[in-house]
Amino acid sequence: MTTGITRRDFMNGIAIAVAGAAGLDLSAAAADSTAATAGSLLYPPSRDGLRGSHVGSFEAAHRLRDGSPFDISQAALTENYDLVVVGAGISGLAAAHFYRQRRPQARVLIVDTNDDFGGHAKRNEFEVDGQILLGYGGTQSIDGPAHKWDAVAKGLLKDLGIDVNRFKTAFDQDFYARWNLSQSVFFKKEVFGIDRLVRRSFGVWSELDENPHDSAALQAYLDQFPLGQRARSQLFEMMWSDRDVLPGKTVQQRLSVLEHLSYRDFLKQYWDADDEVLKFLQTRTHELWAVGIDAVPASETLTLPGLKAQRKVLEQEPEEPYIYHFPDGNASIARMLVRRLIPGIAPGNSMEDIVLAQFDYAQIDRPEQAVRIRLNSTAVDVRNVHQGVEVAYVKDGTVARVAARHCVLACYHAMIPYIASETSAEQRTALHDNVRAPLVYVNVAVRNWQPWHKLGVAYIDNPGGTFSAALDFPVSLDGYHFTAEPSKPACLHLMHTPAAPNQGLNMREQYRAGRTRLYTTSFADFEREIRDELGRMLAATDFDFERDVAAITVNRWPHGYAYTPTPLYDDPVRQARIAKDARRPLGSIAIANSDSGWDAYTHVAIDQAHRAVRELTA
Repeated sequence: MTTGITRRDFMNGIAIAVAGAAGLDLSAAAADSTAATAGSLLYPPSRDGLRGSHVGSFEAAHRLRDGSPFDISQAALTENYDLVVVGAGISGLAAAHFYRQRRPQARVLIVDTNDDFGGHAKRNEFEVDGQILLGYGGTQSIDGPAHKWDAVAKGLLKDLGIDVNRFKTAFDQDFYARWNLSQSVFFKKEVFGIDRLVRRSFGVWSELDENPHDSAALQAYLDQFPLGQRARSQLFEMMWSDRDVLPGKTVQQRLSVLEHLSYRDFLKQYWDADDEVLKFLQTRTHELWAVGIDAVPASETLTLPGLKAQRKVLEQEPEEPYIYHFPDGNASIARMLVRRLIPGIAPGNSMEDIVLAQFDYAQIDRPEQAVRIRLNSTAVDVRNVHQGVEVAYVKDGTVARVAARHCVLACYHAMIPYIASETSAEQRTALHDNVRAPLVYVNVAVRNWQPWHKLGVAYIDNPGGTFSAALDFPVSLDGYHFTAEPSKPACLHLMHTPAAPNQGLNMREQYRAGRTRLYTTSFADFEREIRDELGRMLAATDFDFERDVAAITVNRWPHGYAYTPTPLYDDPVRQARIAKDARRPLGSIAIANSDSGWDAYTHVAIDQAHRAVRELTA
């Protein structure tokens, strides 16, 4: 098993010759190229091993960053379009959709550096013992559609035929109770002195242990933690009591305290928190912020221990059930956009049949189509010319140029200064201010989930380790059915964020440090850690990695979540100016992506695409 997986470390179904011909040293990858199968080469979602920002997808961009531009002077100008979009993520695909709505006859080319469309909306597909398993390798869910999604983003869902109410039945909301599955915490020996899995015996599956309803059950739960008595007593009080550590303060005064202290510092200053308490809670903010409690303001952690009294005083946005999830995450939104843009590439017309629809990638870039998507193509130069724009890109080691009336840059903000020379110094500074958060989403295809059933857990927090782990969401649509029986194959979802905690680094600095580590971490390294931690988490069962694990896909995102400003590090007035400067259009070039909205959500990416197209076509 080990050899079979790690041989995919450098290949993952990409054409190594592309990067090699472009002057990029991928000899190690070429040596292992036999690991890719012909089938996975033709169908990117089925490729496993190291995905996300895979080998071959970032080297050309890094070459530009490092001051080695490509020679575009000899590249022939062979194609002409109405719009060229750089980036085939949801924002780029939405931009093409909105542009075609305004100009139905427009011809559009979308270029993307990856070997699949969707950007972070990555689909991972497995076949295990004759059963299809789907997982999300990036953008996870339609979060808060009633309260967070505006008319533009909701309108796109409606145009595509996505009715979020369908998820109320597609998501099996009784699944966890039916199988008696709960939350749990794994204490790792290297950090807490002992390997111990502690299952929470109160509440429902969707609640964290910060909202207990039974004091005796909470006490029994905490008594199993391998922490000192003082730490356990403090955690009990923080979770159970209504103690107000900010008595007499107005709402505005409370907000000022919470916004300008990290959650860690708040607990230390106002609760005199034990070091073991801080160690236990350190990673609680990783899932949303990709960084620990030392770099997230307390105002963003109101659901965590020690803030119960503040929650009651401060108004909060209504919580919606977290059920609006396709089996492959928001990859289904990207797939529905592509199916709309390129008729005939996949059968069907509904949000249900998209789940198992097979895409014919041979049709993705054909001359007769009004919309074409050109994968494995890294934009290296974008500039205004007399009657529009010219875009140069590298594909198969060759620099090519195309012309268009308009261009939307739906790529990372950080890359725009390197490919658009017309950006001013002020705009370049603003663009570089958006430092994306690094993270890793792993899907592990297993032949059964009996160990999870035996332990009675659906989610395992791992505050002292590398990966949190969970059974994938129980969603069934059309012909795709979530594994309802423990004896059948299932998909496990693991998450890792490479933070650099408690070193005095702010959020951006930790993101940069984590990104460097990700680029130097191999698939073999990830597999070893997955093997070790899953084995120890499930040690009380008969779990056998060699026997039970069928495949692993590691979706590595050194540039993951778009940066979200916080009052802990960012002045609101200055940040508003930076945001405006960063997305300022350059002649016939507009800027989109979730970076432009400074928040890492799908509806933000859609809204920014709409705004960019409006700027070009007003």
